[in-house]
Amino acid sequence: MRVVRHALAIHLQSGKNKRKNMIFDRIDRLVTKEGFFFQAWDDRYSKGVWAALGVWENQVDIVRDLSSAGDLDMMPAMDYVFSADWLPYVTGRTLAEAMQKLEERLALLPQDQIRRNSQWAHLVTQAVEALYAAGSGRSWDGNPPKSLDGLPALPATFEFAVEQFDETGRNKGATNAK
Repeated sequence: MRVVRHALAIHLQSGKNKRKNMIFDRIDRLVTKEGFFFQAWDDRYSKGVWAALGVWENQVDIVRDLSSAGDLDMMPAMDYVFSADWLPYVTGRTLAEAMQKLEERLALLPQDQIRRNSQWAHLVTQAVEALYAAGSGRSWDGNPPKSLDGLPALPATFEFAVEQFDETGRNKGATNAK
């Protein structure tokens, strides 16, 4: 598995050697100005190429590792990741398409949230920490195996996530994700 870290391509080949300019302003700003981590990788299960951002490098590592885990872990983990349109994890047929989808996903968020110390960044952190906690300490630590099937549903949209969680990403007491 090849991993590309902190590399943004602006000129990409498409079609018959035509050069296509693609602008990834939001991805670029998050990586170069806000200190986010970017990774891209080819999916082991033929979902295409991933493009992902994380507040911390290990956030992307967790998603990347689970995207190539065995079926029992991968399927519920990826259902969880793909259930929220505000998480910065997407796939595309090519790297260019994946990066474009990620840029488009970021464009749907309130632009004042596209920064490190925002409510969005806290919610992303909380979502990935819940994913990690659900799968960590698997059977090799002497405890009964954990199941990723028990992950709580994420709010599908950023607006619902804001309603459900406070500014630090703590649950306000809502019991059902919308």
